[in-house]
Amino acid sequence: MTSTTVDTPESSLSAEIALPWLARQSQHGKLCRRLYLTALADTPLAILQAGALALLAARLLGEGALLPPALALITLLAVRAGAAALRARFTAGVAADITCTVRNQLAAMLLRGRAARLSSGEASTTLLEQAEAVGRYHAGFALQRRVASLATLLFLIVAFATDWIVGLIFLLTAPLVPVFMTLVGTGAQQAADRQLESLRFLGGYFLDRLRGILTLRAFGREHAEQQAVAAASEEFRRRTMKVLRIAFLTSAVLELFAALSVALVALYVGLHLLNLMSFGPGQLLDFRTGLFLLLLAPEFYQPLRQLAAGYHERAAAQSAAEILAPLLQEQTGEQQASASALGSAPAICMDTVTFRYPDSEQPTIIHLDANLPAGHCLVIRGDSGTGKTTLLKLIAGLLLPDAGQIRHDDQLLRPLAAEPGRLAWAGQHPWFIHGTVADNLRQAAPEANDAALHQVLARCALSDLPLGLDTPLDENGGGLSGGQGRRLGLARALLSPASLLLLDEPTAELDPATEAHIIQTLREEKGQRTIVIATHSPACAALADQSLWLGEPPPESGGQPDA
Repeated sequence: MTSTTVDTPESSLSAEIALPWLARQSQHGKLCRRLYLTALADTPLAILQAGALALLAARLLGEGALLPPALALITLLAVRAGAAALRARFTAGVAADITCTVRNQLAAMLLRGRAARLSSGEASTTLLEQAEAVGRYHAGFALQRRVASLATLLFLIVAFATDWIVGLIFLLTAPLVPVFMTLVGTGAQQAADRQLESLRFLGGYFLDRLRGILTLRAFGREHAEQQAVAAASEEFRRRTMKVLRIAFLTSAVLELFAALSVALVALYVGLHLLNLMSFGPGQLLDFRTGLFLLLLAPEFYQPLRQLAAGYHERAAAQSAAEILAPLLQEQTGEQQASASALGSAPAICMDTVTFRYPDSEQPTIIHLDANLPAGHCLVIRGDSGTGKTTLLKLIAGLLLPDAGQIRHDDQLLRPLAAEPGRLAWAGQHPWFIHGTVADNLRQAAPEANDAALHQVLARCALSDLPLGLDTPLDENGGGLSGGQGRRLGLARALLSPASLLLLDEPTAELDPATEAHIIQTLREEKGQRTIVIATHSPACAALADQSLWLGEPPPESGGQPDA
């Protein structure tokens, strides 16, 4: 099976951008320092444990009190077990902190204007799998790399201080781990990239089939789609197993190297204890020192084995970073670039904007130009289906033009919606949360008191709600009529601190008196905010400082768009 992916800027991001972003995510782990200290504490505890066990064994065969080394050994075992438990706890905490932070950033990006870049399946995979890979990397491989470097140095110091031949064995065999990891690194990274690509494709493919299950049943395509999903799953399984094969192969080879190195130390110590070898300082070895070196050898390679076992985490995290970094870095950069403009009404400039939906043969908007000064009102008019709502989404940054540019003041409007508090949208079918009218209004202004809520309801002709602020709602506005739901969406937009209002048919289905009331409310907002309105209503169109016709202009306009 051949998988397909969406061609996005993330797919061409170089490691020069992805790797620095990945490294910076460690700052989100609240327990990183504690985790590092508990992980590093295992090295001196292992050395002391080997010394205590060697002393206890030597006294069992010779003379001397057994209680002190026995108590020391029991204490060291308990402390080491406690340190391992703390490390496991801190590892889970660091991974969870980093994963949660990345997921929160991704969720904000998806909800505020970048969802058009990713399919639903890709978005779910990004939130779940890729964010978790970043957390696992920093709590696992990245930390163990630092621990292994210092632990190796400490073990070498102790080994050379005890017997320089054993220290030399450690020094010559230790580089085998990073060398072998480097050799398999390219293959592991390529396998991880292919596995992640397959996962992203499978997530979107399966979700699309679930959404269209009724259509598939209507056309008798159930069996064919079951086979297609099975083939996609088999491809993902095959690529996952290839990643695991590389990971287990790496661990197996390194275990072999570690076992051979321990065997060399055992051979050296054993020959000297049997007086079969006189080379080096080994002739001065006694039973206690020899046993200490034998016990030290497997502990020396343990941090390196743990590093190798987590090498696949590095490959998975780098693959995820190439997807996540451009999404989150672009959002952060745009927020910083326009932070100084928050609170001021923006000017909107559209320069030869063209947009076509992927499933459409003809562009919805072609070479559109418009300039809206700050604080003015632009009214978009045209027949149904000419692209009024699409243009609002382009201005919001919810969609990106295929050609041309949309600017907010001097900054590209991509995505404007990712800037908290910058714009407010009141659509034709607003969505609400389960709760009361007050709960939904406070989504835009959490600190607003009841007096402010009553005031904005009055401005939107909603003072006659039967239960007032306590009126219950569901996601679709159940409990309100269609016109009341649309006006509540407008009230929520007006209550927000947004400097740009995007309104889609705000006066549709209203009687003349209520429409006039809403129009007067919007007129009061002019000058304080920039307003863009899509409407069919001539009365609402009278608010315009500028009008823009989409499609064919009406005959009474003389064939020309309104000025």
